[in-house]
Amino acid sequence: MTETSPQPNFDRYDQRIAEAMLSGMALTGLPDYLGIVVTEVGPGKMTAELDVRKEFLNPFGTAHGGVLAGLADHILGAVLLPLIPSGAWPASNEFKINYLAPVYEGTLRASSEVISLSKRIAVMRIDAFNNSRLVGAAQGTVTISAPRAGQA
Repeated sequence: MTETSPQPNFDRYDQRIAEAMLSGMALTGLPDYLGIVVTEVGPGKMTAELDVRKEFLNPFGTAHGGVLAGLADHILGAVLLPLIPSGAWPASNEFKINYLAPVYEGTLRASSEVISLSKRIAVMRIDAFNNSRLVGAAQGTVTISAPRAGQA
C-alpha cells in the first residue's frame, strides 16, 4: 500500500479463530482435497500452502491452473474469518489471477492480504510461490454476508 492509502480496520480480529485455523481446523470439499494447510494468520493476513501432488499435474508435467486458483480462492475468503462477526459468511464475488510461471513439484504457497475492508465488502491481494519462485498474483472481492438469526 502507498503512504496515502487508507489502512483497513482490524479492531474485530479474533485470535481464537486464527489459532483454530493454525491448529488444523477441519477443511472440507476442494480445500480438503487439495490438502491446504494454513501456516500463518495475523490481522488481515494469511499464508497457506499445499504439496503439489502427481494428480495435480497435466500431461506437460506442470500443475493445472485450477490448483493455484483453488488455493487463491480459499485464502481469499478464509483470511476474513478472524475479522468478521461470528456466523458471518465471506463469499467470493470475483477474483482475477495472473499466472506468471509454471508450477512444478514441491510446495505451492500463497499469501493473502486484506487491502480494503468494510462491513459488507473486502478486497484482497494474493501472491503465490512455488519453491520460492513467484508463480501467480491475484486480487479479488468478497461479500460479507451478515449472520442469520440464531447463528451468531
